[in-house]
Order: sequence, then C-alpha cells, then structure tokens
Amino acid sequence: MIESPARPVTPETSFAEALRQAIARRGLALNRIRTHLADRGLQVGVATLSTWQSGRRIPREDSLTVISALEELLQVPTGWLTVRIPPARSEPATVHPYAVVEYAEALSGLLDRLRRDAHGRVRNLSVLDEVHLGPDRSSHRRRVTQSVVAVQPVDRLIIAAQGELGCDVDQLALRAVSGCRTGRVARDPEASAMLGELLFDRVLAVGETAVVHYEIEDRTGLPTTDYQRFNEWGGAHYVLEVQFDRAALPVRVNEFRRTHTGGPDLLRRDLMLTADGRVHVVEPSADPGTVGIAWEWD
Repeated sequence: MIESPARPVTPETSFAEALRQAIARRGLALNRIRTHLADRGLQVGVATLSTWQSGRRIPREDSLTVISALEELLQVPTGWLTVRIPPARSEPATVHPYAVVEYAEALSGLLDRLRRDAHGRVRNLSVLDEVHLGPDRSSHRRRVTQSVVAVQPVDRLIIAAQGELGCDVDQLALRAVSGCRTGRVARDPEASAMLGELLFDRVLAVGETAVVHYEIEDRTGLPTTDYQRFNEWGGAHYVLEVQFDRAALPVRVNEFRRTHTGGPDLLRRDLMLTADGRVHVVEPSADPGTVGIAWEWD
C-alpha cells in the first residue's frame, strides 16, 4: 500500500494538522514526546497530546509554554504551532486590551483614536530592547528590534510607551528605522502615555512574519528609575539591555518580574553592571506580565 503524501502546510493549516505532520516528520512516538517535555519540567499526558493532534481539543492559553517547547523539540520555526491555536471565544486581552498595565484605560482610549481592530493581530516572537540613559539620568532613547508573526491578517504594529508621570507627553516620539514606516501617533497627557503605528509595506497573512526596527525618543529630560516591558500573551524571547552614561551610574540595579505593572514582584534579584555601564536580562519565553530592570541612584 502506498501512503499518500502529506498535504503542504499553509497559513490556513489547522493546529492539529500541523502538529500531526511535525510529529510524523520527526518520527517520535507520543510517549517519547511526553518524556522529552517532562525532562524540561513540563508535565503533559499522552492523552492530551493525542487529543491535540486529532483536533478533539485545542491547547489553552496556559499551555503556550508547552507549545513553545514542542516547536523546539519538533524542529519547526518559533511560532509555527502557536499561531495556529484558535483564539478563545472570550479572550481577556481582546475584551480588555493592555490589561497587564495600570494605564490600560488610557491606552484603550488611544486605541480608539487609531485602529482598535489592529490590536492583538500579531504575536511577538522575539524582542530586543536597548534602553539608553543620559548623564541627566533620563531614559532619552530606546532602540527596539522586534520580530512578530501574524495570527490574523494585519498591516501594522501598535506600539505603546509611557514617560515619567507628569512629563510633557509631546516630547515622546516614535520613529521607524527599518522594516516599517511610522504611522499615526496618539497621546494621553494625563497618563503620560503614547500609542503609535508602525506600518508594514503589505498585509501579512496568517503565519507570516516581519522584523521591524524602531526607536522611541524621550526628550522630557526627567530622571527615571526603571524600565519594564509588558507582554499580553507571552511566549516571546526577550532581551532587555540598559546602558547607563558613565557620568551617571546607579548604586544598585536589579531585575524583576510581575504579572501586572502595579503588582507585587514575582522575582527580584541584583544585577552586576559591566565595566562600560551596561546591564541586561534574558527571558527565553516571557510569561504574560512584565519583565523589567530597576535601579537606585543614591
């Protein structure tokens, strides 16, 4: 009997079909997959894996770490399975955008002034934040390299930023560097917040990726004591590097994790400055919430 060839995987291929084909290509039995996942500290049963590949069930939001590990184990691109998971019928991030930040209401209002239906159409695959502080202790520039995958057709990326409370929000600026162009920008003076568009050169289909480079300039000149990036969905590889001016070095630096920008620390530990005044954190698969670095000046 001659087996029929597997159908090609396209952006429209279901999660179950893509998982079946990936497992078949690797030639791994489900019990071996379960063992490999357990070795990484991830407990998932053979029955669950079976229902995922059959399509009888789909992974829940709290299974994204397992799916990311499966992508690595099955040697498929990052996000290849994740983007095929159908959204929950009442996904909190869709109903309440930016729910992991204290100024969510302000950002939601700004989203209405831009394009609300653009929110949630991409997922981050990787983010590199380079935060540069000046001799006045202000965070005067942030350079970002961000790779994303479309989970719905999309032609833009929405970027959020917040300055120090009470700052002149008009002094916050978004500038596209490459892979995109700057679109509209909306600001909320009361929340010291900004929301801006980065426009792709075409509409991305589901499963397509993009890499963008952009900068956020802060000309307010106000001293700052921390930087944190929020993640609504999690799963991205995240690197945060802070570069201090040699004329203004902090006395103490630490990293932290939170489920909400205003919530308690889930983790807090000291970091060591390099000789040239840099410090960084690396999160291979960031959970929903925030990852940040805080410092003390005196």
